[in-house]
Amino acid sequence: MYVTAHLVRSSEGDEGINAFVHVHGVQFPWPQDAAPLADADPGRVVHRRIDLPPGGNEVRAYLDVLAPDESPRDAIEDALTRLASDLEERRNPTVFIQGAVTIRFGVELGLERLRAQQLHMLAPIALRLLDEYRSSA
Repeated sequence: MYVTAHLVRSSEGDEGINAFVHVHGVQFPWPQDAAPLADADPGRVVHRRIDLPPGGNEVRAYLDVLAPDESPRDAIEDALTRLASDLEERRNPTVFIQGAVTIRFGVELGLERLRAQQLHMLAPIALRLLDEYRSSA
């Protein structure tokens, strides 16, 4: 599973959040290093939230959560909480791994002082989208 939420800005200056839930299937062999999956094999999109039509938008901040499809929500939420607790100690962008959950998080240079706020904005949206998908599946 790959859940992603992006703070995006259009060429006209409008901002919004686009978020997606991808699944890989329960038979997918989860890799030891899941971080590259977001780019190399994101899975099948099964749920989305689109504030701004994709294409040509600037990504100002992003949150990528990668975990096996059957991962408990609590494990994902706990990993997000742990990342938030030591975010100041981490580089931008950062990769955080806790158990089977891998999180990639980054912001553009102009938002570096606001990294914690960006994470606190994107994480609930990603979790809510995951909840919506799981309740409808």
